[in-house]
Amino acid sequence: MITPGRLDLTVQRWTPFVYQIDFQGLNFTGATMAMQVRLYRDAPGSALVSLSNAASNAEGLSVTTLAVEGVTTSTVQIRINETTAEALLLNAGKPGDDIRVVYDIHITGGGFAKTRWIEGDLIIRAGATQNG
Repeated sequence: MITPGRLDLTVQRWTPFVYQIDFQGLNFTGATMAMQVRLYRDAPGSALVSLSNAASNAEGLSVTTLAVEGVTTSTVQIRINETTAEALLLNAGKPGDDIRVVYDIHITGGGFAKTRWIEGDLIIRAGATQNG
């Protein structure tokens, strides 16, 4: 069993979100990936955001794998579209407050069964410039 890494992510509400995570020594080519965002851990019902395998220019999770000097590194990219970030819990809390929810990423591949690799808080940061 692998203990997941902890990584808090901040999504700026009125912009698209793109973030890359390197997994050195792992080849996730062809892996199945999933990421869900929920109000709290084990929250029942549908996820607030549910991402899966996608092309690198589309909302979802994508992977690029390179070998440099014999070391393989898989870079997993998370992409959340601006419209998704705009709508996510917009009316929760007091106006102007940041919102804190949770996420994790499961990857099946690279010689591993379905494994939770990363988990943490996803902070939706309030902003001022809308539709700009």
